[in-house]
Amino acid sequence: MQKTFYIILFLFSTTLSIKAANVGESDSLDIYYDRLYAVNWTFNVFPVANIYTFPQESIDKVVDAMQSTHQEFLFGGNDMLCYYLDTYPQEAQIIKDNIGKVDLPDGYKWGFGLCEKENQKLTLIIAIYELKSPFSAPIKHAFFEKDSFGKPSIGFSLLQGESEEPLKKYRKYWMQHKNNALVIEINGWIFAPTQINQLDIPNAKYITISNVPLCILEKLYRPPFNPTPVIIVE
Repeated sequence: MQKTFYIILFLFSTTLSIKAANVGESDSLDIYYDRLYAVNWTFNVFPVANIYTFPQESIDKVVDAMQSTHQEFLFGGNDMLCYYLDTYPQEAQIIKDNIGKVDLPDGYKWGFGLCEKENQKLTLIIAIYELKSPFSAPIKHAFFEKDSFGKPSIGFSLLQGESEEPLKKYRKYWMQHKNNALVIEINGWIFAPTQINQLDIPNAKYITISNVPLCILEKLYRPPFNPTPVIIVE
């Protein structure tokens, strides 16, 4: 228990008291900025496919699928990353289902996520990323950070135990791919590079992800498998 306490002090550089995160008491997610939440996340990082190195025989099929929605979208330059603007959850689900049916060449995968603007409108994120050489790590504890607009952001550290090895590997992986667009995937949800806040990557100790809609926070922070709070001794 004492070791756990030291890890949490490392994560939180504030003077806030650390309490139990009981996520099973209510029907909606209780968001606290002084609590550590027990989660069960698979954290992955993938390089986004480049339109020039992507198999050219599949380019037209992919572009046609993206344009067939008749929805306003922004394309991420050379990166196969699209943003469908001002969507509703039901509309985003339909687009996701339709585009997800389009087969991709071996070694590539569709990724989908949602980003919330300041005006609470949603943007559907669609990426094609490379499956080779991903970074992967389990995340068992997470917290909330408050963004510049006063809304909750995802927060966590790769220091999930006594070993610093996952954090070292992550830093090395990020620096090796610093010229590539990278997406973070947590439990199947992707987050675009513009959402990922990591200043000073070589020395970064934790990761925060902003502009995350409440519907995704609910899925990530209210796991049905663990209604028991994580008790931290002060």
